[in-house]
Amino acid sequence: MTNNGNDPFACFGSSSSSSGSDDDTDDTRKVEMVDDLKEAHRLRDKSNSERPSALRDKLHDHQDSFEMFDAGPLAGKGLRAKVAYKCGDEIMREHAVMRIPNSQQASSQESAELMHSDAVQRAYNSMHETTQRYFMALSSSNEDGVDVAKTPQGIYSTNAFRLGNDPKGGLFLTIARINHSCRPNVSHFWSPGLQQKLIFASRDINVGEELLTIYGPNECMDTEGRRGYLNERFSFNCNCEMCREGNANGGDDRMLEIQSLQEDISLRTSGGVKSKSIGSALDDIKRCITLMKEQGIGGGAFTKSIYHHGYDICLAAGDDRGAWSYLNSELTAVRNSEGIDSPKAIEIEQVLNHFHIEF
Repeated sequence: MTNNGNDPFACFGSSSSSSGSDDDTDDTRKVEMVDDLKEAHRLRDKSNSERPSALRDKLHDHQDSFEMFDAGPLAGKGLRAKVAYKCGDEIMREHAVMRIPNSQQASSQESAELMHSDAVQRAYNSMHETTQRYFMALSSSNEDGVDVAKTPQGIYSTNAFRLGNDPKGGLFLTIARINHSCRPNVSHFWSPGLQQKLIFASRDINVGEELLTIYGPNECMDTEGRRGYLNERFSFNCNCEMCREGNANGGDDRMLEIQSLQEDISLRTSGGVKSKSIGSALDDIKRCITLMKEQGIGGGAFTKSIYHHGYDICLAAGDDRGAWSYLNSELTAVRNSEGIDSPKAIEIEQVLNHFHIEF
């Protein structure tokens, strides 16, 4: 899947799972899953070894911190933690096994789609046969029927990410095994410098807990809206924790209010906040963050843009103390979702160093 937009959900992009054979015994499946993960790491490390040494020096080896497992007949294979993670911990990083341009210059949509399919097929044909086998083991949301053969194009469409402002998207063999939840416990970030996708814990994760990302949508929808999007885009009915709760504890109401608040906040800050509206704008920001935390989506990837709006509003109002406080919160959110040495984190630190706040 590709994920667009500047909304907090957009930072998660997408990934997918792939089912194993129902005819295998449990022990056989366990052996195969361990072999699958080892092979994915081998392919990843081979890709890493071909990179410039300056990048190799920055690589982290997280091979023993998670494992592949059978997440059930609907979810297929997933990844789960072998160690405990704290919010903001880096879980893994991976180079793409396939990179394809996000758009094609063509005279028609049909021609562009054909050029895209040809590009995927050429990239697939250039892979080693072992890489091809693990690539084809991934899910293809519109081709996973009994009578439909999977294609490299279908698998790429289901599992690929847009990578920030990079003109090419990418597919990652290991990251593609992370299953979906509307209340994820991991987020991912594309590092242009490393040319890798990094996965961070968006909250504390216990040993044995499944790693879960979010496939979409970009908006904060109620259960019906989220399930409709996921069914149309990925052909499954979401049964995650948030969707099972529905509105039993006010979850749907919170999601809709969060979306409304985000839209109001963005609209206010884009046109400049009038002095008489500053108080209500900051109240909206505090309310939005509180609701997101109550809903279990208060991780850094979701909240960093909201904190930045608070910084902008306070700065425009001449409230240096408030601006400093919101920027510090944004820094924590960015470090937890992009890394402590990410360009954005370093930029925020430099801005904070210019503040002179007396406490």
